[in-house]
Amino acid sequence: MRVALTSILVATLGLIPPGEGLSGQWTLFERGETSIDLGGYVRSLTQLYDPGYDIPTVEDRESGIHAEVVRLKWSLRLGESVLLEVHNRLQAQLSSSEAGMGTSGVGFGVSVIPGRRWDLSSVFVDQERLKVWHDIDRLSLTWYTGFVDITAGRQAITWGISNVYPVADLWAQFSPFELDTEEKPGVDAVRVLNYPAAGLELDAVLADRGSSRNFSAGIRASLSLPWADLYAGGGKFWREVMGLAGISAPIGSYILRAEGALPYDLDGDDFQLPRVTLGVDWLGGETMLSAEYNFNGIGATDAEGYMNVLEDPRYAQGETYFLGRHNLGGLASWTPGNDRLSLTLSALWNLQDPSAAFVPNLTYDVGQSTRLSAGALLSFGDTPVFEPEPRLESEFGTYGDFVFTMLSVYF
Repeated sequence: MRVALTSILVATLGLIPPGEGLSGQWTLFERGETSIDLGGYVRSLTQLYDPGYDIPTVEDRESGIHAEVVRLKWSLRLGESVLLEVHNRLQAQLSSSEAGMGTSGVGFGVSVIPGRRWDLSSVFVDQERLKVWHDIDRLSLTWYTGFVDITAGRQAITWGISNVYPVADLWAQFSPFELDTEEKPGVDAVRVLNYPAAGLELDAVLADRGSSRNFSAGIRASLSLPWADLYAGGGKFWREVMGLAGISAPIGSYILRAEGALPYDLDGDDFQLPRVTLGVDWLGGETMLSAEYNFNGIGATDAEGYMNVLEDPRYAQGETYFLGRHNLGGLASWTPGNDRLSLTLSALWNLQDPSAAFVPNLTYDVGQSTRLSAGALLSFGDTPVFEPEPRLESEFGTYGDFVFTMLSVYF
């Protein structure tokens, strides 16, 4: 069963991007306008997990999990016109029980990997409590023509403006339980960016989803005005034709946001319920507050419908990570003046169960390109029932609780 919180823990763990002291790259070769650079990071996670209920097929309820990821970012520049990027990752996960190996939705392997025609991964060890694997998560060539920027290959593409409940980020989404949250999953695509006028961006994408039936293509126009940022677009995503629109408008210290997606099912030949997120952000120097309401057209109106959502192909594709129809989310962040310490608190609330999850996190930049984090996920809600047949009683009551520490070293 795949359950996850979409970008809330990603925002918690990576709210403040690496500064000059946490990122960089080595120049391995340079001659004229040609150079080869290498960067990346090592990330280590230790986690204690308790689902809060007994699972009939799992002997040990509590589990300890340790995971590692090494990402190498290679780049080859040929003058100012050509850039080749390759990211390869080595990942390992060790768990004290079967419950910690992704069967519960906590740990590695929860993010939905975009459909790929070419599998560039290798599994070295795949045992009940130990897995070690390698993959190529970026493999792209960019050509800067002066008129358009063309990128072909496995790359990261982000659409939308929501922080907690993305509805327009359809190419690939984060799962919050992934250790490797620095870079989102790459999608195999051709992307063309054009800037025909000041403040106007045109973004066209052709994406391979692993089969000709699910081939996807979309276009988006973004416009920056003095009073707001706007975008509108649409296209074919998997087996849906979808229209997208969004607006972000600053008003004093506040930013008001709204975006929505209206899908048309090609197989069912009818319109589906929309997906909408309304948000407000408050920026107060060292403090940032964000709140969002989400109408999830894929979600169910009560717990009895959650199993149907889990079986929905749109859920399996990663179009949403949420089971409920109506959701609230919030994020609070405090960063003192020295910029080394960051304290965040994230919250999610399914309005219909009701159930909730809270994610406190403390991050400290210890220097020498090293960051240390400690935090937890605390869930509230009715736990699942397994007899006479499996049934979810609430969304976040399924998650259980965990505490974690994370060490990140950048180079």
